Amino acid sequence: MLLIVNVDSITGEALPYLIDGLMARGASSVHAIPAITKKGRSEYIFLIDLPKSQLEGIRSFLSIELDTLGMRAIEPEHIPFHPIRNGIVRMEFPNGEGDVINVNVKILAGTNEEILQCKAEYEDLKAALNKINRNNKHVFSFKVLKAAVELAVMSQTQVNVYGYVFNFEEPYFPTSH
Repeated sequence: MLLIVNVDSITGEALPYLIDGLMARGASSVHAIPAITKKGRSEYIFLIDLPKSQLEGIRSFLSIELDTLGMRAIEPEHIPFHPIRNGIVRMEFPNGEGDVINVNVKILAGTNEEILQCKAEYEDLKAALNKINRNNKHVFSFKVLKAAVELAVMSQTQVNVYGYVFNFEEPYFPTSH
């Protein structure tokens, strides 16, 4: 379901705490949109995506943390793209100097199983960056690492960046149909 909550009494410093608290209580995504309301007051409109089973915990959290009188709940129909598959890009250090790092990738396939697009998993990219940048003199940026991983998938060829080798492994079981 989708919750819509407007709040005109929250500061920018409180936003990360609120978003983290909502995610810890089962929200799958949270968006805070700045807006202007009556009398020129600034506010945030929160869009909170969550399973209905998590509603009570989030409702309690919001009632404690926010000066608001309620929220709107919408039960929209989710229309996923299909099929979505999982894949792995194996990242090897230059000259075999480190462990192999696996980065999980979500892949959207067409009707003939051709790859239409992909997205590298954020947490895997973050872990890979921490491992790479901890022990090497060359610093990878998040943007370059993400581009290299996704290029390896989309091109289905080996990609080399700064001596690191990125190889796409065929996708395994679908995540949904």
